[in-house]
Amino acid sequence: MDKANGGYRDNAFGSSHIQAVGWDGSRCPVARTLLTYSQSSNADSPHFADQTRLFSAEKWVKARFCEKDILSSPALRVIRVHS
Repeated sequence: MDKANGGYRDNAFGSSHIQAVGWDGSRCPVARTLLTYSQSSNADSPHFADQTRLFSAEKWVKARFCEKDILSSPALRVIRVHS
């Protein structure tokens, strides 16, 4: 905290990660997360402002910790690497 200037410093670089975690009685945590500055600084990337738009709409990304949650993700891609 920058007390001399009356508050928090500007975030000049990097990203801010926020996360809320709770439990609903199951073995897996219930978590929502967000990178407030999005995944990419490349203006041509589809991820340039994706999470910024979610943040401004007060929406979160579901974090998946347990296998059943990971496997149920609509964005899941499985890549098998063989040597």
